[in-house]
Amino acid sequence: RVEAIQSETGGAVEAIGQIAVIVAQINDYQTTIAAAVEEQTATTAEMGRGIGEAANGSGRIASATHDLATAAAGTSGVVQRMDEAVVQLAARAAVLAERAGRFAV
Repeated sequence: RVEAIQSETGGAVEAIGQIAVIVAQINDYQTTIAAAVEEQTATTAEMGRGIGEAANGSGRIASATHDLATAAAGTSGVVQRMDEAVVQLAARAAVLAERAGRFAV
């Protein structure tokens, strides 16, 4: 009986050793998976920051485009007023030329 118990105990010890090896392998897999998840989390966070920066850049571009359109509209008004002034100057020049023509030497 003692030999049978010793034999079964040896088998149990061997099975426990195999289980310990399997548990160690599972632990290694869990460590690898945890590292991969951490890396994916960091990558996702970095992508989020990049998307945020792109959105901010798009907002700045939109603002600059609006400012440019406003400036262009202002410039258009200035050009229109200059055109009107040129027409008035041309009319006055024509009047002066006509009056100067009266004083022929």
